[in-house]
Amino acid sequence: MVFKSAALAMAMASGLAAAGNPALAYPDPEVDLQKAELKVRAPREVIARHAQALEEGDKARSTLSGVLQRLAAQRSFLGDTEGAIAAFDESDALARRKETSYGDDLDRLAEARAEDALEAIVREARKHRIVILNEAHHVPMHRAFAMRLARELRKAGYTWLAAETFENTPFEKGYLALSDGYYSREPVFGNFLRDAAADGWKMVQYEPFDQQASDTFEQQIERRESGEARNLVERIFAKDAAAKVFIYVGYGHLAEMPRVGNGIGTAWMAAQLKHMTGLDPLTIDQTVMMAHSKPEAEPGIYGKAVARETRLSPFVLRAPGGGYEVFGSSRFKADMQVVHPRYGMDGATGRAAWLQSLAGFKPLAVPQELYPEAGAQWVFAHLAGQPADSVPADVVKLEAGKPAPQFML
Repeated sequence: MVFKSAALAMAMASGLAAAGNPALAYPDPEVDLQKAELKVRAPREVIARHAQALEEGDKARSTLSGVLQRLAAQRSFLGDTEGAIAAFDESDALARRKETSYGDDLDRLAEARAEDALEAIVREARKHRIVILNEAHHVPMHRAFAMRLARELRKAGYTWLAAETFENTPFEKGYLALSDGYYSREPVFGNFLRDAAADGWKMVQYEPFDQQASDTFEQQIERRESGEARNLVERIFAKDAAAKVFIYVGYGHLAEMPRVGNGIGTAWMAAQLKHMTGLDPLTIDQTVMMAHSKPEAEPGIYGKAVARETRLSPFVLRAPGGGYEVFGSSRFKADMQVVHPRYGMDGATGRAAWLQSLAGFKPLAVPQELYPEAGAQWVFAHLAGQPADSVPADVVKLEAGKPAPQFML
């Protein structure tokens, strides 16, 4: 794997401009795409041999499903947003994971009215003091939406930003470091957090690190969810009784059901936090209603929802009696649900179109001297003056003889 870096200078008026091209070996020990790709081979080979033993084949499929999830994250770290979704979709198919559907889905969709997602969420957020938005960890597009939402919530008086990814309080080194979090080493996540830091958000790490090896799976979940909520109380609400907080989580941590103590299952972080503070959080899902690598990997209701809308920006679905429609596994667990349109790819930049339309990034050609004469290499864009262990602003893969994708900055 070949890595190079282009140092970039920040200019307030014109964004980012190329300033140099020192070569380096990328220092992030978590980024090893070649290793992740290789781990996929062995279980694939077992499945391809049509193993006579059913148990062996099932074990190989389970192993492959797991390593594909790891591969999805690795691809996202290296700018392959579409490949990341494809890997995770294959994992879902192997594990036979399918999004939940309900008999009244079509009726609810037919009666609902689309509204701009940012406007609707901010309007509702003014009635709350806690906003919880989730993400799929392999989908950088979700972080672009979180960045846009954070800007608007800041204007509405929200000041505290807590993110599941943080392994310590970010920016303690004076810049966003790779060691600040696992998922935040992905460039779009890094841009979201740098944007938030510039906007004056107070950032909080809340993930507990006290799991016990002797715990059962259910005990581990309970310890983690209650620990997350407890840390949020101690690190934010105990210091600021009037705090207005934006919490960015993965998947089901936003679930308000089951409630604490109702005896029907483990209460997730949002329910635990509501129980501890007495505050009702505004919970928003964006993991269900989005495009996948293949239509068959998508919830059926998603295709019908985007087919009737001409807008190319995220929207929510307002129910006729008030409130918002939520589909799939997040129904009964979240207050609102973002529907992401099919953004597609931008032919001019060779990158996902949402990098411009949603994130608002600008294209910049990779310096010619970084083009490989043979083979392929990844080129990282770092902010000028920041060390090699800073989270990159972007990364592209250049292949000899093929059109070069542009930086999106």
